[in-house]
Amino acid sequence: MSDPLLLSFDTSTAVGSVALFRGRTLLGKDLLTERREHATRLVPSIQGILADAGLGREELDGIVVGRGPGSFTGVRVAAATARGLAAGLQRPLWAWCSLAAAAASQRVEIPEAIQSRFGSGSVLDLPPEADGWPRYVLLDARGRRVYGACYRLLPDRLETLVSPQAATVDSVVREELPGNVLFCGDGALAHAEFLEEHGHRVLPLPAGLPTAQGLMRIHHLHSGAPPLPPESRWEPAYVRSSSAERPPSRASAGSGASGHSAGSPGFAGDGSGDGGTGPG
Repeated sequence: MSDPLLLSFDTSTAVGSVALFRGRTLLGKDLLTERREHATRLVPSIQGILADAGLGREELDGIVVGRGPGSFTGVRVAAATARGLAAGLQRPLWAWCSLAAAAASQRVEIPEAIQSRFGSGSVLDLPPEADGWPRYVLLDARGRRVYGACYRLLPDRLETLVSPQAATVDSVVREELPGNVLFCGDGALAHAEFLEEHGHRVLPLPAGLPTAQGLMRIHHLHSGAPPLPPESRWEPAYVRSSSAERPPSRASAGSGASGHSAGSPGFAGDGSGDGGTGPG
């Protein structure tokens, strides 16, 4: 029996990605480099990767999608596309936390233009054992706000040290952090100077970037995990409600503004509070 042909994609941040795998072998990949184009480019990207590999959609054995948190529009685009493909092809679907995928993306190759676009982070000369040091992923949620989680990625498992949360970069540095922690992600790069002032190190991309390849690494670490039930009406993991979904507070009801303050982010989505059905 041949290894399964799996399609993975994540559009939770400004840089989306798609990848096609036969078992653990990468057959093709693509980056979606403009957030505003995720909705229009995701399906053509999937079609292009399959065509380049000489394969059709009907040959897929399953779909693996990044469930968020991240951009509200982005996670909805990924969720709708994944649900549509899985239902149309009658194939299994797995949804994993995008923050976990970001922690597993440290060896993924990306263009230098993408790295320079978000900043270089710290110039680090790390020892070989640093591969097992904790990665605190921070995804930019604008202003001082971030989506964050901390993981230790080991050859055979993923350890969650800090569960996915909506926070501020100020509250993150006040946490009791694990030793040798390395920060990564576009949120960490946006606040690199602040983090370094507090004695922390910030890795350059691709560390901390949710990628389709990192997503598949998480999937393989959970070999045998059951897919979502076919009748499941799962939703992306937003971590906090979008402004369109949040009722206006008393203070803002008269001004038309809405949402939690940056200091009191809340959880939303599927109610699990773990950022997804996968590792949290």
